[in-house]
Amino acid sequence: MPNSFRWKAALIILIAILVRVAFVIAVDKGVVRFEHNPDAEDYLSFAHNLATGVGFAHALNEDKPFSQPVEFSAWRAPLYPIFLSVAFHLSRGTLFLQSLQIALQALSLYFLLRLGLILFGEAAALIAGLAFALYLPLIFYSADLGSESLFLFLLTAALFVFYAAGKERSTARVFSLGVLTGLAALCRPNGLMLAPALVLAIWLTTRDRRQAVQRAIVLAVAVAMIVLPWTYRNYRLFHKVVLISTNGGAVLWAGAHLRLEPGATLAELGYSQHVAFRDLPEPDRERYYYQQAFKILDHSPLRFGKMFLSNFAALFTLVPSARYHSLANRLIYSISYIPILLSGLVGWILLRRRWRELSLLWGWIIANTTLICVYISSIRYRVPSIDPLQIGRAHV
Repeated sequence: MPNSFRWKAALIILIAILVRVAFVIAVDKGVVRFEHNPDAEDYLSFAHNLATGVGFAHALNEDKPFSQPVEFSAWRAPLYPIFLSVAFHLSRGTLFLQSLQIALQALSLYFLLRLGLILFGEAAALIAGLAFALYLPLIFYSADLGSESLFLFLLTAALFVFYAAGKERSTARVFSLGVLTGLAALCRPNGLMLAPALVLAIWLTTRDRRQAVQRAIVLAVAVAMIVLPWTYRNYRLFHKVVLISTNGGAVLWAGAHLRLEPGATLAELGYSQHVAFRDLPEPDRERYYYQQAFKILDHSPLRFGKMFLSNFAALFTLVPSARYHSLANRLIYSISYIPILLSGLVGWILLRRRWRELSLLWGWIIANTTLICVYISSIRYRVPSIDPLQIGRAHV
């Protein structure tokens, strides 16, 4: 990096850290009200049992994440609980764990700045970096004990590794991309969509087709080496194949139920994921909810299409639903997101001639959005996986 850019980038990263530290302190002191992530207790419970040598298990009483008895599980993807369990050996203090979230976002911003410099030049990179630093939905996740910040770090790292190589992507570099993709999938299962996006980008940017196939194979082998040991662990536990997580059925049912059945509530979704059928093995629960989801969909392409479009509308909504969000949060979200979305769309139009070079970015957005909308969508799913790329192209 040029020295002038390095110091400006460092200043932007410092601003991002200070803003997030101030927000975390404000939440801790009760100055700012923050909507609690209901999954946090589950992550903490898995992390506690890993750190204490029990294994990948969570407390049956979710209101007491460190309690006994426990259930050995594949309900959550494993990487974020593993990350927390390592942190637990230093401290379990909330502020310490939140500081790790801030550090992950600072590293993500570093990769985004480097990526912007490579693709769009110094001015666009710095403007996008500043927008990232001050983007309120991302700032919120610095106070949130969830997998979003870790996932964002892995995503931006993979994008940077791909584009930093230019056209000379060695076998070692492609293998490292596969490792990052596998880790992203073990953090959030939608991270697996990085694999087809990378294969597409490799195919479109490699003139030698034989070399492109070889690189795709190396990528697939690396992903498999990261993901399949966890799949084997799940097979040993359940005697059934569970690739990453056992909550796919409940999530598909949630999408079909919430989008297609009148009167559906978030409380029912929470019940299905946290309370229902605790006496059944997780794969059996998953199969039951898949069956219930297909009953709602009724094997109808029209009903599936309606669910998909409803999920898409919820994912990219300009104004969140008043049923699930406070007025203050709705205003903050809309004021933050609408300029990013609109300017991002303009950015894609301006960059249309570079579609081949930027195929990894739009390939990831399409693949990730498609997977999310097949199940159930949420603003929470979009912010760490799509918004940073919208910010990047919005300031070209």
